[in-house]
Amino acid sequence: MAYQAIYRKWRPSVFEDVAGQSHITKTLQNQLETGRVSHAYLFCGTRGTGKTTCAKILAKAVNCKNPKNGSPCNECDICRGIADGSIMDVFEIDAASNNGVDNIREIIEDAKYVATEAQYRVYIIDEVHMLSGGAFNALLKTLEEPPAHVIFILATTEAHKVPQTILSRCQRFDFKRIKPEDIIRRMREIAMGDGLSISDDAYRLLAQLADGSMRDGLSILERCVSAVGTSLSYDAVTSALGIAGHGPLFDTVDYINEQNSKGILETVNALMNDGKDLHLFIDNLIEHFRNLMVCKVSDNPDSLLSCDPEETVKLKAQAEKTSFEKLSNAVSKLSAARSEAKWVKEPRVIYELALIKLVKPELDVSYEAILDRLTECEDKIKEGITVTAVQAPPPKEEKKPEEKKPQPSARLFVPVDVSTLTSQSPTVSAARKWDKTAQAIAKQHPHIAAAVLNRQITIDGEGIILIFKKNEMMMKRIASTYMKQISDAVCRASGVQLVVKTAFLEDIEDNIIDYWSIGGEAADAEDPSKDPIDALTEKFPELVEITDESEFLDYRAEDDNFTQTEINENADEDEDEDSEEFLDEDEQE
Repeated sequence: MAYQAIYRKWRPSVFEDVAGQSHITKTLQNQLETGRVSHAYLFCGTRGTGKTTCAKILAKAVNCKNPKNGSPCNECDICRGIADGSIMDVFEIDAASNNGVDNIREIIEDAKYVATEAQYRVYIIDEVHMLSGGAFNALLKTLEEPPAHVIFILATTEAHKVPQTILSRCQRFDFKRIKPEDIIRRMREIAMGDGLSISDDAYRLLAQLADGSMRDGLSILERCVSAVGTSLSYDAVTSALGIAGHGPLFDTVDYINEQNSKGILETVNALMNDGKDLHLFIDNLIEHFRNLMVCKVSDNPDSLLSCDPEETVKLKAQAEKTSFEKLSNAVSKLSAARSEAKWVKEPRVIYELALIKLVKPELDVSYEAILDRLTECEDKIKEGITVTAVQAPPPKEEKKPEEKKPQPSARLFVPVDVSTLTSQSPTVSAARKWDKTAQAIAKQHPHIAAAVLNRQITIDGEGIILIFKKNEMMMKRIASTYMKQISDAVCRASGVQLVVKTAFLEDIEDNIIDYWSIGGEAADAEDPSKDPIDALTEKFPELVEITDESEFLDYRAEDDNFTQTEINENADEDEDEDSEEFLDEDEQE
């Protein structure tokens, strides 16, 4: 017979041999004994926990001629035929490679026929979460109301990917991670059957490396047997797998407590020279710090540690020399280094740097490192040890903070007493220069020209308010977006820092201030000789138009008598001729 892997050779054939899943196996046995077998089951759980194994045992048990306590006898022709595959009434399908609608339709068509030799046709669909949406929809009706001779057993490692419509039609069983003691118990049975000699500490290491998966643990065991032989010790397992033992872990923690960076680097170098996996070493070191934390905070750490008594004593002794803050800082630093090292070509540097920071916490400015140093100082003070203060570096010259420009007020309108304003007031002066300022803004920033040119403005207690109509929402948004450029232009024009805001006309129409009338009479009274036309031109340049004097009628100063006749468009030609006496000779021509 061809060689079989250990996990295949020793796959359980009855429910009693399934390790660590008694809550499921007992339920299934009770259903088989009472005849309350469901038409559909869903087995969920991580890899190597016994989902497919229980499915195969259930397929044999429902068809077994001589079941024993709900388990198959494995002796009748039905059990033997299902085991060797000669009976075609039990189908095992891998949904990872058969996940289409056509594959499910074949099952549905085949399920219409009764079993040929067994009592039930059993369909085991492994990794059912890999089915497509159409395949799930095709399976729904048959899964809800299958023929009386059909049983569906679905298995998955990711139950959250299975539609709720499928989940609601199945009896769900969640497989737990297998405990280390259950893995060790099953390994002892297998070792006895295969004639293997394995030490207790090697069993514990194998169970730890299995990480809750019976299949992974047996695969690791087979690898060690192939490399070393039938006699396995702790050192033989570590040598075969290329992992560091307990010694480097304890040494590393001692070097951290002693602040011995040379010892840390030598340990890492020795591991590299021996061909050890640094990633696995860091994982084991994090687990070691976890064990130290358990010893530090728990009154009964033995129940929480999967270690032999000798190792537990060493952990307790080392935990007494290490503060909780140091343990917390170490786990944080190593976990971060483990994540970062996955993306670099040379992870050794990342790990060495993290370990050096643990050895010399003064190089680390993180919160955990500072807390670790403070705790160490407190412990020394309690022991009566004088703590030498480290001279702080000379303080750096503080730069004078730059004067921040005042931010625009959140208020829409800041009231101001108009009687206190004059034509020389900064706000009034800036408002009167707004047209030139707007032209400068438009020239420098053409994209906001439409928002500022010919824009009605007013003033308040803080500065200038640009006024927009309700249908100018976009213009108002542009002005608000580029308010800094507008404010800077106003500041340059007025020489004073003013606030520029935007508002809708409907919101402030009762508070608009006529800044042109402020200080006007007083200014004119100070200079009575000033020509009124010139004053009007200065105030309203856009209204006063200078026209050519030649357009006016010639008025002769020496002619004191001046009479004006009324021009009538409907007058007779005679009257037009009489009116010529008022014209000059040149004009008559």
